[in-house]
Amino acid sequence: MKKPYYIFSNGRLRRRHNTLALERTAGERQPDDAPDDEGLPSAPADGERIPFPVESVESLYLFGEIDINSKLVTFLGQNSIPAFFFDYYGHFTAALYPRECQLSGRLQVEQVRHYLSARRRLLLARAFVEAALFNIERVIKYYLSRLEGKSREELCTALEEMTRDREALLRSADIPTLMSVEGRVRERYYRLWPHFLGEAAARFPFTRRERQPPSNEMNALISFGNSLCYTTVLRQIYRTALDPTIAYLHEPGERRFSLALDLAEVFKPLLVDRAIFRLVKTGEITPKHFEQRLGGCFLTEAGRRIFVSHWDERLRQTVEHRTLGRKVSYERLVRLECYKLVRHLCDPKADPYHGFHYVVVIFFQNSFSGYAVLSGCLRRGKAHRQNAEAFPALPGVGAEFCF
Repeated sequence: MKKPYYIFSNGRLRRRHNTLALERTAGERQPDDAPDDEGLPSAPADGERIPFPVESVESLYLFGEIDINSKLVTFLGQNSIPAFFFDYYGHFTAALYPRECQLSGRLQVEQVRHYLSARRRLLLARAFVEAALFNIERVIKYYLSRLEGKSREELCTALEEMTRDREALLRSADIPTLMSVEGRVRERYYRLWPHFLGEAAARFPFTRRERQPPSNEMNALISFGNSLCYTTVLRQIYRTALDPTIAYLHEPGERRFSLALDLAEVFKPLLVDRAIFRLVKTGEITPKHFEQRLGGCFLTEAGRRIFVSHWDERLRQTVEHRTLGRKVSYERLVRLECYKLVRHLCDPKADPYHGFHYVVVIFFQNSFSGYAVLSGCLRRGKAHRQNAEAFPALPGVGAEFCF
């Protein structure tokens, strides 16, 4: 089974006997913006040689100082392997995007047609924001049952305000208004993070989102996590015939894949934010995993290794897909979201796009009737209790569902 490879070592990545090999170098990576940097490798590739089969590589994440040549680029292109480059500070800087292996002239025409139509573009943009708001709401409700006192009151107030934001979302008549609604929700959501973090909030103070550069540890975690989410969505888009430069919520621009930004909004609350909460609350990430440079705060290499390890584990976790009737990984969910968008673009009336909604369903034993009752808030607030009898009556059993 193919999988992404995350390379933190420095060295030369090369083709060797129709497979891949990393020739390591000694020493640590130097900052890319050093005044005396001449663009040459920091050290010769004279260390350990690590081969790995190209058949197992789905994509490459290059966090170290890696030297490549045109032969390797050609080899990666022939095997449809995208490569993502990150600078010394963990910022995503470039993507080596192979020639498209999935092409559809019809789909590209439909993508452009939906972008040029104000009504169709607004419909898709609203669906992205609505799904993002729903998943943010699920995160808040997850912690609501675990908090008491003033913290619980603030979360309840935030949920009430989100109800009004949903109404404003339906009334939004243009993209800037949608973006402003989404911005207000996220600003309010970030103010709740100290309640989510509990005792760990004392070690990681966080009041507002700041970027370019991140001002503190929490902002550094968010920026790095968002970069991973963006590249994860981008490599799944590459496996479809979608054009990643044509977007609907974010304005298509120069030097960026705007459609990946659109789809990443849906998954950031579930993948990035939940990952940050776990790493901080369990103590896997501590203040020692950060460094101050260029007036900002950034993860060290050790911190990035911990985050990436957890990120890869999270992507491989599976949830029950209610429509498909089987378990799928989070990484596969991103691909399925791309397919949903493709179907909408080809036939919006027959298969309208609805963004991914994360739901936790709890089963418990009904002592009177003896069958399992389904407890949970499903998409659009409809409780499908008629499906409860299809599940075994097991007390206290929970499952993750997606729609």
